[in-house]
Amino acid sequence: MKKIMTSIPLLGLLLVTLAVSCKKDTGPSIDDYPLNYEIPKVAVTSNIPVGAYIYEPSGILITDEIKWTRITEKYDAAAGKIGPYVKPELGRYDLRPTETGALNMSKIVEWAKSAKIDFLISPAVKENPGAMFPNNLNGTDSLMVNMLAEHNFNLPSVNMGELKYAISVDINNFSAGLSNNLLLETAPATVYNINGQNISVSREDRLYNFLKRISLYFKDETYYHFQGRPVLVLLGADRLYTENSKKVYDNIRKVIKEQTGKDVYIIARQPQWTPSARFEYFFMQGKADAVTMDNMCNVGSGINGWDRTYLLNRLINENYKLNKDYLSKNFGIDFIPSVSPSYTANINNATPDYNYPAIRKNEADFRERCNVAKMNLGNNRMVLVESFNNWQWDSQIEPTVTDYGEGYGTKYLDIVRDEFKVK
Repeated sequence: MKKIMTSIPLLGLLLVTLAVSCKKDTGPSIDDYPLNYEIPKVAVTSNIPVGAYIYEPSGILITDEIKWTRITEKYDAAAGKIGPYVKPELGRYDLRPTETGALNMSKIVEWAKSAKIDFLISPAVKENPGAMFPNNLNGTDSLMVNMLAEHNFNLPSVNMGELKYAISVDINNFSAGLSNNLLLETAPATVYNINGQNISVSREDRLYNFLKRISLYFKDETYYHFQGRPVLVLLGADRLYTENSKKVYDNIRKVIKEQTGKDVYIIARQPQWTPSARFEYFFMQGKADAVTMDNMCNVGSGINGWDRTYLLNRLINENYKLNKDYLSKNFGIDFIPSVSPSYTANINNATPDYNYPAIRKNEADFRERCNVAKMNLGNNRMVLVESFNNWQWDSQIEPTVTDYGEGYGTKYLDIVRDEFKVK
């Protein structure tokens, strides 16, 4: 009887222990992980304006035999061959201002129309630092823009029709060498000899004269206007150190207004994966109209780069949400999401660098990134595609030969049309 009485408390203790152990686990759950969500499909109820960057590809596709090989050779990761394994539908082509280049450009235009892209963004136009206004544009760059503008009547028409173009500008000539200790306003002046007379022009005034010259294109029927305002894309604006960026941007708007009678719509492109807050003293206080991002499939190198690949589209979404909110609340600046199908650093590297993850083309992934873009549209809706034909980084949506390697034909043009236009 004593043994029985002793076992009763032990049995009770065991039952209590079992009851406690069977209680619901209140520890961390995957459901609590902030990136544990699906990117929803976002229906399009009205057409979203789409722009796409174009590039002059001859250096990659024609001049450099090694890079052409990396683009077209069979994919073999074990052997370090991690290029896209495709061939452009146009072959080894160029877009230079020649008869052949114009014919190639007309095909680019035709494909852009099929994707219902609204405007093509020119290759970055640079300054000619050796000449004063109005001869201060780089000659080759301006001739390429002239093809889009249908200015060169010695070449075949590229048949723009309803398709428009906008100019992107490279302001490196003005930002080169600038820092916190050397600002735009205090940089050394340039001296020009005009008819035997030396004329000194500050770097700041060179910038204004350059953009004043660019603005002469705004009168073209084929130039893209957003809400009645000509669009200008600034590349490298994150390196333009100034004493007062608000003054500089106000002056840019002023000289363009005086030259054209139009209020320019300025889009500043910032580096991929960066926070907009980093550029407060550049184009935030300067009050660009909108900010966009460079190719977010360029995930960077090392641990950070590889980490981003695992939940890439959700991380792009979080970055876009953060920047869009910051820009709107703090500066009243709009956000323009960019979208890219892929990115491969290997084409430019002499040896494979596995520290730089390649984001290869995948239809489902690209569609998901398009939905991320639609989730993060600004108040004034627009999306920019990086890129139409940037073969240097394999970010192109341009058609490839279908029956060669991993050729995809017009698939990525079709996706752009499907995702951003009403069916």
